[in-house]
Amino acid sequence: MEVLALKSQLDGIQELFNRCINHAYRVLTDRITAQSSYLDHEQMRELERQEYIRTADELAELYLRHSVLSDIRYCYSDAAFLWESSFFEALNADEKKKYRTFSLPSFDYSRYEREPTTYDISLPYFSVMVRTIVLERYAAYLGDRKRAEWHAKDNRTADAELPPKAVPPIAETDNPFDSILTEPQVAFLAEAVNDVKMFNVPLTADDLAAILAGKPHAIVRSNNNRLVAFFFSGLSSRGLITPNWQSVIANHKLFLSKDTTRDKYINQSDLSTATNYIRDVGVEGKYATLERYLIQVKRL
Repeated sequence: MEVLALKSQLDGIQELFNRCINHAYRVLTDRITAQSSYLDHEQMRELERQEYIRTADELAELYLRHSVLSDIRYCYSDAAFLWESSFFEALNADEKKKYRTFSLPSFDYSRYEREPTTYDISLPYFSVMVRTIVLERYAAYLGDRKRAEWHAKDNRTADAELPPKAVPPIAETDNPFDSILTEPQVAFLAEAVNDVKMFNVPLTADDLAAILAGKPHAIVRSNNNRLVAFFFSGLSSRGLITPNWQSVIANHKLFLSKDTTRDKYINQSDLSTATNYIRDVGVEGKYATLERYLIQVKRL
């Protein structure tokens, strides 16, 4: 019972973290997106380079100064990092007690926004944790933008001359997603995909296994890019597939966009936009259905 009580308390604090993190992350990504409207290609590349360097430098300083953050770099994309990481265990007895006894209703977001360190006494390292995870996600976002640029450059000429054909691509490796899913787990996830009607046709377990191998039996069309992002992001945050799932989907041209007027593959920009949206979306409806499957899959 004590473990359940602790998890319930940490889950509540996790919601506070997530709200603060999502807001700050959205501000950073919206800012650089807005800046891109006023800069030419070379100026934008330089801005992104400088942003990445600044972010990496600040992260290095944070990790150097705060040893309790040691494994956050490995689970920053996990929506339940407070429970899944070693952060809580790295706290001293007094700090742990503060987390156990913190009154969740007492948290005032307006106070936090005015002064992010407001709760660092009652919730040790709160503002530092928020900043670290925001920067890790921002660095990953910048990296995704760079990879998307490289991919677009490599394929610009071909894409301009010929429309993409819905034929299965050939993967360079047998496991481009770095999937550690077992056959029963893949079968279970195929049920999840079909339950929410993620694609225009149902998938068998073999179909999903082939997609994860980068060698789909046929190219399916997305019914909702945000559901696709929620599904693969959920697998990634649980350590079941690579954090670079967006580039894998884009590079291997695994899915067609919902747009039925032409055969357009879902690209990294589509997935990045969808992922940004789902970070703030409430877990309800089809998202809640997928979340239940994703929670259960690691227990199989």
